Amino acid sequence: MGERDEDAGTIVLRALVDVRDRLEENRPLALADEPDGLHQMRTNVRRLRSLLAAYGPVLDAGVVTGLRRRLRELGHELGTVRDLEVRVQVAEAALAEADEVGRFATPDERARVRSILIDDETAAHERAHARFAERQRLPRAVARLEELDRVLRDPPLVERAGRPAHRELARLLDREARRAAKRARRLPDDAGAEDLHELRKAARRLRYAAEAVTQPPVELFGERAVALAEAGDEIHDVLGDHRDELLFAEHLRRAAAHEAHAGRPGDALHRLAEDADARADRHLGRLPDAVDDLLDAARRWHAKHG
Repeated sequence: MGERDEDAGTIVLRALVDVRDRLEENRPLALADEPDGLHQMRTNVRRLRSLLAAYGPVLDAGVVTGLRRRLRELGHELGTVRDLEVRVQVAEAALAEADEVGRFATPDERARVRSILIDDETAAHERAHARFAERQRLPRAVARLEELDRVLRDPPLVERAGRPAHRELARLLDREARRAAKRARRLPDDAGAEDLHELRKAARRLRYAAEAVTQPPVELFGERAVALAEAGDEIHDVLGDHRDELLFAEHLRRAAAHEAHAGRPGDALHRLAEDADARADRHLGRLPDAVDDLLDAARRWHAKHG
């Protein structure tokens, strides 16, 4: 029997178990602060939450809500550490660009900026990671992953879970495509941080929902669903890069204010903040094309599955 002939519950559980397995494989790497370990663990947590949101209607609603809430807690704990990690990565790239365009007046000025943006933040990351690893040994942290395993072993399936996977999951994926497209169409010209954040979340959820049914171990849909995943991924990346630079600019200005309070010059930090603002604007300039791709992919999907 092919996947098209299987029921929706079977397919959704297969996709969830696959992500849960990847989370379990990656968890030791994240706890050991191995390269990309935190990033991958956070991505897997987000995938689980997205799949539960998109395909949760085949499961008991109360169980899905509880699982998503507990996974959100884990995501926040990961985010606290990961955000510091990203800030160091953005700073490294910014310093390399600053060197190329001669942003530093003297070697001492560059050394001071590097100490603030790299050395101090790396130390902050190490402290935050140590707290994160300690929290993961607490009973509450252990219990939430055990709860996830219990649900996947004995899933609380509802009537919709017994329907043909191809039809039922197409409906649910169509709902995600419509949700993301609605966010994109209604984005105001002067969109603020909250508007962009909501679009980014919708695009990310669409991406993960589509990838879950187009990639092993579930290959239920083809090209049109792949296009949804790619369009969601592009918007997520564009707005993620934009957000990273804006947050970095804010961090730079706070650091400059701290330097001024201590009686030290912060001119270089202000110059780097202006550069970060410019990079953020360039990233945002890619959004209209990404939105067009999303709307086109959604229209193509609706034409066949809507």
